[in-house]
Amino acid sequence: MKNREMQTVKTDVVVCGGGIAGCAAAIQAARSGVKTILLEKTVFPGGLATSGLVYIYLPICDGYGNQMVHGLGEELLHASIKYGPGDIPENWRSPEPKMMNQRFFTKFSPPAFVLSLDELLEEAGVDVWYDTLLCDAETDEDSRVRAVEVENKSGRIRIEAHCFVDATGDADLAVRCGAEIIESTNLLSIWAIEYDKNALEDWHKLAPELGRIVINQKDPQAEEHRGISGAGVSRFIRETRGFVRERYQTALKNGANRNDLFPVLLPSMADYRTTRFIKGKMTLDSSMSKMSFEDSIGMIGDWTKPAPTVELPYRILLPEKVRGLLAAGRCISVQGESVELTRVIPVAAMTGQVAGYAAALSLQKGCMPDELPVEELQNELKQQGFILHK
Repeated sequence: MKNREMQTVKTDVVVCGGGIAGCAAAIQAARSGVKTILLEKTVFPGGLATSGLVYIYLPICDGYGNQMVHGLGEELLHASIKYGPGDIPENWRSPEPKMMNQRFFTKFSPPAFVLSLDELLEEAGVDVWYDTLLCDAETDEDSRVRAVEVENKSGRIRIEAHCFVDATGDADLAVRCGAEIIESTNLLSIWAIEYDKNALEDWHKLAPELGRIVINQKDPQAEEHRGISGAGVSRFIRETRGFVRERYQTALKNGANRNDLFPVLLPSMADYRTTRFIKGKMTLDSSMSKMSFEDSIGMIGDWTKPAPTVELPYRILLPEKVRGLLAAGRCISVQGESVELTRVIPVAAMTGQVAGYAAALSLQKGCMPDELPVEELQNELKQQGFILHK
């Protein structure tokens, strides 16, 4: 069989990865008036929030009644409960310190959130390519990303663009562009949804008799799970689903009725917390939590407890050596305790929106994202309600 010439498609911005960060980046870029393609390897938007069944939109406040995340970070929170259950606690604005489930947060139905994300992407005019796998990337002699190669039912396709956003969660595009990366480790973890006729009251429940199970376990035979090899991912999925199977085997042995207790949904992707991060022009770590940055793109709170806010600098979205590329979501340049604060849904939405703005502005000004006057980006963010400094 003869090799066919590869089709080339041209656009303005390509976002790789349709999780929360990728959706936010694509929606913002398209709303800014540039042609945007969103590439997603599954058939669902939302990433870990939907395919991974991580159905808690963590707080977008500081725990003392002050909202930290605005723009798409807030818009997506409301969208997550548009077509399904979930409520925002009424007294989240009160100034006394609060537990997580008393703050500006919500639970949501993952399928309902999928419907809302589809709607927002369509309304923004994003060209969404589902069931499409990122295969390779092209860079020029100046280390600028020029194109990506993808594979779907139409075959191998080359896509050229002015700017690219890596929202894969695993820095998959950055790696293919030759960017330096930082690796991390994981517990074996899985989220699932089950029916339990005899379930006790629990704030994690989606509805009566319908709630989540989360199983975290450290593998005694391996020190770490990096999630960066095909064999490793397959092993992670097999073993974590095995935990769920063992849960029900134990329950049945102890007299449970399989009509009263059973799994309803299993995740369709591996529930990795962290895998790879870009090595950015700056790497944020916990020692910088009290610092202020001239290039701040917003502030975040600590979802685990009421705590002082942290500024995020624009430089953590910019790979150190690759141009024409922005990172968003879990693969931004962070390390240490900062990882726990930034790997979550609200921060993914925030960094995704910033990356979308930066990609569109760089096209409009004829420059690369690392050359973009940060004051102009900050002005756009402030119009969205972003709080940049403490």
